[in-house]
Amino acid sequence: MMMNNPYQKYQNQAVQTATPERLLLMLFEGAMRFCKEAMLGIEQRNFAVANEKNIRVQNIINELIITLDRGQGGEVAENLLSIYNYLNQRLIEANLKKEKEILEEVYGHLSELHEAFNGAAQVVRTQTGRTGDQA
Repeated sequence: MMMNNPYQKYQNQAVQTATPERLLLMLFEGAMRFCKEAMLGIEQRNFAVANEKNIRVQNIINELIITLDRGQGGEVAENLLSIYNYLNQRLIEANLKKEKEILEEVYGHLSELHEAFNGAAQVVRTQTGRTGDQA
């Protein structure tokens, strides 16, 4: 597949050169963006868009579940798994009921997780001496 769109080329390059910490943050940022778009779809009574965006959030959360290292992560990984499973349940409920409030709750959790992981990434950058937006 040939990409002529400069923005898409930039995005692909950003993903290919990102550190694991940055990739994790990018997943959360994508989930948060799609969650907002799903809320907007519900507000506008465009349920096809709301459904599509909700499923995109679910796909990202499923990716987060798949990439959890439960062997190395111990209790933290198990706690994250519980949170991710809860978020998936709420997303399914939001999709069935078409309730924006549920998506607002999910967005709040995603935002808190993003903030926590961003703080952890800053610690990693400090400890490893990395700088810039790549970490």
